[in-house]
Amino acid sequence: MKSSEAEFLATAAYEASVREVMTTPKPGLVDSEGSGCHDDMDCALFLKSARALAPFWVRQARAGLDGTPLELAAARLRAAGVEMERAMAEATGGVNTHKGLVYLMSLLLYGAGYAVFSGAPRSAEAAADFAALAVRGAVERELGALLAEPPRRALTNGERLYVEHGVTGVRGEAERGFPSVINAGLPALRRALESGASFNDAGLAALLSIMLVCEDSNVMHRAGYEYWRGEYLVLAAAALRRFRAPSWNRAPLYELERKFMGRRVSPGGAADLLSCTYFLHIFSSR
Repeated sequence: MKSSEAEFLATAAYEASVREVMTTPKPGLVDSEGSGCHDDMDCALFLKSARALAPFWVRQARAGLDGTPLELAAARLRAAGVEMERAMAEATGGVNTHKGLVYLMSLLLYGAGYAVFSGAPRSAEAAADFAALAVRGAVERELGALLAEPPRRALTNGERLYVEHGVTGVRGEAERGFPSVINAGLPALRRALESGASFNDAGLAALLSIMLVCEDSNVMHRAGYEYWRGEYLVLAAAALRRFRAPSWNRAPLYELERKFMGRRVSPGGAADLLSCTYFLHIFSSR
């Protein structure tokens, strides 16, 4: 039983990563029609990366299914995560296709597995809650110290955004229980599917909904914090208002892509959370 559950969860994670890149058209992002704002990656490279990561997902699922205590889970997941990043780099020639997803999906696989282990409801919320408990205090431990004693080395992009603007990025998203997925992406996906949308178009609705609420450090790094906080959110909201049932006219997404291209804007953080949305939908629908 445990083995079959682990295989199911691992397969769901792989399917989610493939569905994300194949969801088209995603403004500024790699999809089946093009490379968006990226010169160093395309759909084929993402699929190659997803395939390289696939064998590792079962280990992250088993961490939860085995009942690894919450306080020990992050260390166990991190050990496999290091191997996953190495496998990704080998498959892509050093291009970072899925680093953020390795962190987020590993936590959700643990959370889903732990929900099954503990007898909790088989729900997206339970999986996200257990994932959050596994990294409780991570923002303060890993970022909070920067305010008290800035390191002598140069700050990473994520660290700089935290120090200057309080942006917590993927750490904050995970520690808060994946609110961009639970409160935005997943409800949007389900509403669209119930209205008769294809899975692809439901995914696009979920992506735009996530873009409106997640702290996307990829956008901030490429176009600046002020752009993300202002024009970016306005453009995403306008596209979402126009992309709706029953027609699901994709013209607003192509228009948004053209606007993003001028600034080389790529909402990669939202794309990772779309993968997480797909995973939790699959998990909770079994």
